[in-house]
Amino acid sequence: MPRYVVVKPEYVGGRTQAFTADVMLNDAGPFVRKIHPWGKGSDVFFFNLTAPQCQKAGLDTNDECIVTITPKA
Repeated sequence: MPRYVVVKPEYVGGRTQAFTADVMLNDAGPFVRKIHPWGKGSDVFFFNLTAPQCQKAGLDTNDECIVTITPKA
């Protein structure tokens, strides 16, 4: 089952291309993830999560959490 987080464009600092970032989920992480544009006429971005990352953050399907994205240089 795919696990992904959708990110509104105002949270990616005007980016238009995919980029690598450290992602915190609540207080768990950081997890290195690639943040991708959704495409298909949408301006949102998304990133995938692994099952172990979700477990470490204590998250299940449709849970809400605080997400912190810190782009890598």
